Amino acid sequence: MTFEMFQRCAAGGPKLSPSDRRIAYWLSIGSSLAIAILYIVLTKLYREAPAVQAVLWTSAFFPNFIYQQMVYLKKRSWLTQGLVLGAGLSAMYLFMVGICLLGTHLHFPGRL
Repeated sequence: MTFEMFQRCAAGGPKLSPSDRRIAYWLSIGSSLAIAILYIVLTKLYREAPAVQAVLWTSAFFPNFIYQQMVYLKKRSWLTQGLVLGAGLSAMYLFMVGICLLGTHLHFPGRL
């Protein structure tokens, strides 16, 4: 698999058809909008909790992640794409929660 990825990158990366690019574009925009709405709602409910702030920071990277996965997983099933996107979002969110908790702890010692 790694060798195939190197060959694909050497050839200029995978090519997307115009319809695939539109789908990836709209998924990126739609996910950005959904995460922004989720962040606003959670901020109203829970103020500036570290878990809520992690949603904001995750939203900065997730649209690009969706677009990349649409490129590299376009020949895979929707289930595989969904699992990879869900696992990627979860990992990104957990990483951001850890960073936000660490930042809160450094800013307010004793508060975690």
